[in-house]
Amino acid sequence: MPLTSRLLRVGFPIALLLLCLALWFRISSRSGVLDAVPNAVGPGGWPRAMIVGLAIFSAMTLLAELFEWRSSIRRGGDAIVAGDAAAGGQSVALIGIGLILAYGFSIPYVGFAFATAAFIALWCLLGRVRSPLTIMLISVLGTVTLLYMFVALAKMPLNRGIEPFNSATVAIYRLLRIY
Repeated sequence: MPLTSRLLRVGFPIALLLLCLALWFRISSRSGVLDAVPNAVGPGGWPRAMIVGLAIFSAMTLLAELFEWRSSIRRGGDAIVAGDAAAGGQSVALIGIGLILAYGFSIPYVGFAFATAAFIALWCLLGRVRSPLTIMLISVLGTVTLLYMFVALAKMPLNRGIEPFNSATVAIYRLLRIY
């Protein structure tokens, strides 16, 4: 891998870490709005949790890239990144971006629960998971987990969609004892 490509792969996590640091200091300096909510899992806790999560995963990515760089120097050559060598990697990435956009646009119409279940199932198919049982379990358990986390725990009103999805979402909430 050329040095410029390697520097980009190392520089991006560093940039994200610096962004997290700047956002953390920005929130810390104006924490009155976020601290008005006493519950750490409420609306005041989520921005901090997302920044900390992004910083942790950026640091992990940076460490992985640095270890790969070091091991490639010890081997005397540079490793070929699997994503770069795979044929059609860019088309899969573009399909993934389109899927994310479709997910965001579909939420007002079909609601968070149904859009999320479909998104997770399609994402599994995009990731070459082929077992219908696995796809169904991941999709249902992931959606239920997110519903409990956002609706029951954080008390965030998620979009239920238009009819008939609105009624079906309310029925799901009642079945899960969220409502």
